[in-house]
Amino acid sequence: MTWILIIAAAVLAVAAAAWAARCVGRRLALAVVRPRARPVTRIHGCTATSVTLEADRRTLHRGQFGLWFGDGGHAVVGHTRAHDPAAGTVTRELLEVTGDLEAVDAGYWTGHLHAGPAALRRPFREVVIDVPGGAAPAWLIPAGAPGRRATWAVHIHGWASTRVTALRSVPATEAAGMTSLVVSYRGDGEGPPAAGGASLLGLREWEDVDAAIGYAVDHGAQRVVLVGWSLGGGIALQLSERSAHRAVLDRLVLIGPASDWRAVIRQGATERGLPSWTGGLVVRTLADPVRSARLGLPEPIDFDRLDWTRPGRLTLPTLVIHSEGDRTVPLSSSLLFAMANPRLVRLEELSPAEHSWEYNLDPAAFNRAVMEFLEGDPHLG
Repeated sequence: MTWILIIAAAVLAVAAAAWAARCVGRRLALAVVRPRARPVTRIHGCTATSVTLEADRRTLHRGQFGLWFGDGGHAVVGHTRAHDPAAGTVTRELLEVTGDLEAVDAGYWTGHLHAGPAALRRPFREVVIDVPGGAAPAWLIPAGAPGRRATWAVHIHGWASTRVTALRSVPATEAAGMTSLVVSYRGDGEGPPAAGGASLLGLREWEDVDAAIGYAVDHGAQRVVLVGWSLGGGIALQLSERSAHRAVLDRLVLIGPASDWRAVIRQGATERGLPSWTGGLVVRTLADPVRSARLGLPEPIDFDRLDWTRPGRLTLPTLVIHSEGDRTVPLSSSLLFAMANPRLVRLEELSPAEHSWEYNLDPAAFNRAVMEFLEGDPHLG
């Protein structure tokens, strides 16, 4: 009788462990494909030239950043002036403010250095692009140099963000004489809603950006450079292989690109202090037709299609900007991507910065890397 109880207890333990693993996999998988709420940053006070914030890893980061607050208020925050560990605060330069910063006590710290295209102090206009499932707005920023207007740069923002993020790459492409189209796509809050409210990590989002490339071609673009941030980098890679306009694609500029989503998911598990096996569990959950459907995905995630660290897929000259400070997309994935495509990929490692904050830390180095890559191409001369 005792051995029957022991076996029953073991079976129950195994079943409980399997159930717990499925729950963990489901929660983490949802975090991968559905945007999470942005962390709130406490604002302790401000003057005409400084703002005092809750100190954490993000607000102590070197560089210049954006601070969203209230109903569309935005501040450009500069370098650290003082750090008080005892009080848990940091005081930083206040460079620009739109809105009443004194009236709020919380905001959202972000890499969005520009509140919108007007902050670039360049002519622009908003256009609407017909995409599968509806329409997606984009900002069109004409080239300053008439001789190069036949080359357009299409800027693609990353996951859980909007096109305002991608404005950071416009100064470099404008300096290279290009017209810029800063696009939105399904599921980002500006383009059409994503099926099931979930990201497909680029597997379908590329179709909306392909429509934007078609818009560029219809309006005079003879060559197109894709500039992709994070998930936008993965979308750019999908386009290099699947776009209906591949003939006009000239090259890629990728910032912290999601070139291997398995690696991104493993990194996310590690950052949460979870065992290494949980990353594989999430991948299996999202790749499984039944389990992914239960999460609201219209189709399972094909991680092989999203893996660009395998040789033989890339066909376009590509600049990758990345750094070892990235805790979201590991630098190792970009190293493997470059090793798999040694003739086509130039990897520019900038000073360590959090995910996609290389520009915020050192805009001069960022712009220089992009401009040298673009201006070194005879097609852009």
